[in-house]
Amino acid sequence: MLRDLNIHAVHVLLLALVIGVWVLIAMQFFNFGGAASGQNHKNQVFERITVQGVDIVDPDGTVRMTIGNRNYFPPIRYRDREYERSIDDSIGLIFFEADGDEAGGLIQAQLGDKNQSALILDFTHQLTDGIGLIKQESADGEEWRAGLFISDRRAFVPGEITSSQGVERVLLSSSNNTAELVISDPNGSPRIRIGVGSDGNAYIHMLDDAGNIISRMPAETDTP
Repeated sequence: MLRDLNIHAVHVLLLALVIGVWVLIAMQFFNFGGAASGQNHKNQVFERITVQGVDIVDPDGTVRMTIGNRNYFPPIRYRDREYERSIDDSIGLIFFEADGDEAGGLIQAQLGDKNQSALILDFTHQLTDGIGLIKQESADGEEWRAGLFISDRRAFVPGEITSSQGVERVLLSSSNNTAELVISDPNGSPRIRIGVGSDGNAYIHMLDDAGNIISRMPAETDTP
């Protein structure tokens, strides 16, 4: 009987050793190895990933960038609140500050009958479109525009926000074969226009706050 017990103990020991070896192999295979696991996670390589939305987060879980299709494109986030976007059918990516406030993004969207792409960087102490690159084309392809805008930040107001549109101060664009630099006053009224029209002629216009030309070079140049 003692001999049978010894044989049984040996079998149990061998079984325990086999199980232990396979557990160690499984831990390495499935990346369950503590520090080694973290290193493997950092270095994983994929040939292709298909998703509808991705959140890039800080170590504490704070979302810093979101990539999404039209169903997963995030609402505006500002001061711990969410606001619906005014432009439908948007896809792209959005940047966020460390406190969660929106900081800009890259989008492709349908704006009325126009197809629009834009890279916009926001002011965040009062959410405002600060600087952006834009491209627009009409659905029929007859009208188009590409340019760079710079806006003043909206005045700080605590509480809810009503708009993120700032006062456009500088616009450098090419629109329907007219290239132009427009500089506006703090109210957004164009005061200087410098450009080359679709006819190839250059012009400089000085305007009053109502948009009337008060000085022009050359004197005979018409408003394009």
